[in-house]
Amino acid sequence: MLYAQLQFPALSLEALGTDYVDTCVAVHDGHVIRQASPRALSAGVLPGMTIGMALTLCDTLTAHPRAPKKEQRLLHQLAHWAYHFSNQVAIRESGLCLEIGKSERLFGAPAELVSQLKQSANRAGRPMRIALGDTPEMADVFLKQQHCPMPDAFQDALKKTPLSLTGLPDKALRRLSLMGFRTLGDYVQVPTRAKQKRLSTTDFAHLEAILGRRTTPLTWFTPPPVFLQSQSFLRGLESHDMLRFPMHRLSQEASRWLCHQHRASDCLNWTLTLENRQKLLFSVRLNRPEWQADILFEPSWLTLQTHTLAAPVVEVSLRIQNTHAQHSETHDFFQKTESNDRGHLLDRLKARLGDSAIYSICRLPDPRPEKANQWHTKSDFTEPPPLPPRPVWWVTPPEPLGLQPELKGHELVQGPERLESGWWDFDTVCRQYWISRHAHRLAWIYQDQHTKQWWLSGWFA
Repeated sequence: MLYAQLQFPALSLEALGTDYVDTCVAVHDGHVIRQASPRALSAGVLPGMTIGMALTLCDTLTAHPRAPKKEQRLLHQLAHWAYHFSNQVAIRESGLCLEIGKSERLFGAPAELVSQLKQSANRAGRPMRIALGDTPEMADVFLKQQHCPMPDAFQDALKKTPLSLTGLPDKALRRLSLMGFRTLGDYVQVPTRAKQKRLSTTDFAHLEAILGRRTTPLTWFTPPPVFLQSQSFLRGLESHDMLRFPMHRLSQEASRWLCHQHRASDCLNWTLTLENRQKLLFSVRLNRPEWQADILFEPSWLTLQTHTLAAPVVEVSLRIQNTHAQHSETHDFFQKTESNDRGHLLDRLKARLGDSAIYSICRLPDPRPEKANQWHTKSDFTEPPPLPPRPVWWVTPPEPLGLQPELKGHELVQGPERLESGWWDFDTVCRQYWISRHAHRLAWIYQDQHTKQWWLSGWFA
């Protein structure tokens, strides 16, 4: 097995807000600075300093206490992202551990997979360190040295590793130092029984894991059945344009989550938290279940523009609960795929104009032709059973043909089709419909059974 340990140097900062790069901010644990933004580092603020010293060096510094719960929530979001590269992801040591031995068929050699992980993190603007190892503990040691050797160089790199980087307690390190051990290479040369006598069971097992001789079981991350992710900001976003990037980023994460589960969704629930602690909630309903990031984002973005922001936005969250199986699009062999699909166009129009502004023609379960075709605003109506052919062009109101349609040039071709209905709304009709030929065209005419009058109802194409 081959493991990749990922570490995110700006995890504590990013948990507070994704815009930490443009602000002079630091995260402290107790009274000691834990992480500092690039602007704070350029002002001389370094991890390990006291808050008082940091404020002395940079009077514009904003110090925030560490938020472990937000860090865990961010790690779960990062686990969703890492799930794209491996189906075995574990949250471990304030980072992520991936089993990548089974991913070589999909992503290639370990060096190629490491390159793709770095490129994906760089595209997201997220600092990341990575190291490989036969065990997670071995990868930890390489990560502390900021070194990422390939599998064929693991043993050579381990022999040069100082014992001080193994994470052993100070007491164990002193004991090994008195024995003349400085590196793992020195430690390996001693027989196993001699090492077991001089080290506790826990310390011995830890060093064996670093050397790749013992595997520690991990708890693998499982994507939850409900998608819920958010983006926080240290400074409130005041305009719709400023919200475009975080919403698109959440749409991409939702697309990955849906693809991993081979699901699609037609309902997106967005929540915007404002500085005044109010929440702006809106839902986006799609014409059909989708999973592509751009198709999820564009209607959401257009819907947001119809809302007014009463205060700057400090957090954006997306929730997807109802999912469906992904639909497979089948096309003719010679048919070109159109980028502007009709369903996607309807989604954009509804997002911009509202659901009530989009109508479609549908057939209602009413036998009377003049009432069977109506405008409808919903796409989930029940399709009535099939009927005989109906004309495309309707004549409204019907034209009178007198008592004998032959005198008007109509020759009866097919019929009759008897319709008697409307008793429930006091608009009773009793008719016999015929298809007639008139000047090389086909018409749909009927005779009122009460008055015996003939009427022209419509024309066939």
